[in-house]
Amino acid sequence: MKARVATCLLLTLSFGFGAAAAPLVEFSPPEWKYGMVSQGEIARTSVVARNRGSRAIALTFVPTCTCLTVTPASASIAGGASASFSMSFDSKDDEGITRRGFIVKTDLPGEKPLYYLLSGVVRVDRPAAAPAAAAPSSAGGGAWELAAPAAKAMELIYYYTPGCRSCEEFLSRELPLLEARYGVRATVARRDLLEDAAYGELAAFAASIGSSLKAVPALRVEGILLQGDAEVRSLLPGILATRAAGGSIALSVPTGAGPGVAGAAASVTAFSALPVIAAGLIDGVNPCAFTTLIFLLASLALAGKGRREVLVIGLLFSLGVFLTYLGIGLGLFAALRAASAVALVSALLRWLLVAVLVAFAALSVYDYFKIRAGKSSEMLLQLPNALKLRIHASIRTRARTAAIAGSSFLLGFLVSIFEFACTGQVYLPTLAYLARARGRSDAAALLVLYNLCFIAPLLAVFAASYFGVSSKRIATLFQRRMGAVKIALALVFLALAALTIAT
Repeated sequence: MKARVATCLLLTLSFGFGAAAAPLVEFSPPEWKYGMVSQGEIARTSVVARNRGSRAIALTFVPTCTCLTVTPASASIAGGASASFSMSFDSKDDEGITRRGFIVKTDLPGEKPLYYLLSGVVRVDRPAAAPAAAAPSSAGGGAWELAAPAAKAMELIYYYTPGCRSCEEFLSRELPLLEARYGVRATVARRDLLEDAAYGELAAFAASIGSSLKAVPALRVEGILLQGDAEVRSLLPGILATRAAGGSIALSVPTGAGPGVAGAAASVTAFSALPVIAAGLIDGVNPCAFTTLIFLLASLALAGKGRREVLVIGLLFSLGVFLTYLGIGLGLFAALRAASAVALVSALLRWLLVAVLVAFAALSVYDYFKIRAGKSSEMLLQLPNALKLRIHASIRTRARTAAIAGSSFLLGFLVSIFEFACTGQVYLPTLAYLARARGRSDAAALLVLYNLCFIAPLLAVFAASYFGVSSKRIATLFQRRMGAVKIALALVFLALAALTIAT
């Protein structure tokens, strides 16, 4: 028997089957498994809904296809009480493995809809002529229709994000199996949704067929758009079966489609600027960078530089640091993003990054206790002595020259290159996360923001020096706060690790 997954369920919603970890409404049985029925048979059952809360809850069952009915359709259940609902499933339009369900709405403020699912097998007791038309799609609200004969070749456009494990599994394993099963040859064009052009193309196509963009990954089959991993997997077999029978699929879309494009797909790549700001600021006061800055101020004071000259030097030095770090960031972002497009490499980089971040967090905590014990020279996350000596030598050489103001931009470049061995501990993980979560234009804007935050402490220190605060006083204040900086770095590392795992 050819199994066809037929579903009207709104599986494309970004929060999936479960609305909450511990819903206030509990169903018994939790899922209706009707077993095996003959095609055309009507299966019936009773489901009890129990209100686990203290206040009354109004429930409304919304069938996702005409094959489902429920009586009563809605009911108010007092706190701690239960109510029984009679359900039926008409299998006349189904074949093989089916998975359908009801959307269950509540009147609780801010509560997401629940789902009550049913699953089983519809047995076909007679030879099937041509594959049955697929069930109506909840995403578009239309119906599949068998059109004029066409060749058994199909062109598919698959919109996904690099590093998506289920996407790669679908393309490399499931789609070839479906092609072999139905005798259809599919040509797949991949579209990276981290590219602005690809996202715009997908959104424009959804709008052109009267639909809205609700979930990713998405699969375009001629004039059809399947949205969300579950819908692609459940409806594509029916489309391939119809094409194998010599037909082409058309989707009739009713007017008044759903809300605009800015739905779940936009939230998939959403990345707040707050983590970038926090990482940039904390990296800016990283002991690696800050101790070098204090040494620069002390060297300028010993060289007899005036306050205005120090301010000009500081501005040019900060500009050199900013442009150097931004250039490094853009280059590394491009490399990491190219690597993330390869599924195996992306998975290896992902878990390697998580391991490194957790290790850095542990080492930062270790450094914190060394600082508390008065042994800051024994910190592990700091510049090697050889690099420190080279940086200090470069600063001393230029601080004594009359052209220090002119060469301070170059000094900023050199110091940035030397310091990257230490400051890259925060910068590189941030870049790796952006490479997984954002497109090029968004990442460029966030990298500019990161580097502005990174040089903000530099500018603040040079401003303080201009207003008469000595480098010795600044150094004393930093020494008192260095332990707190290490704890903040540990938290940043753990937060980046959590974000990396979550994406």
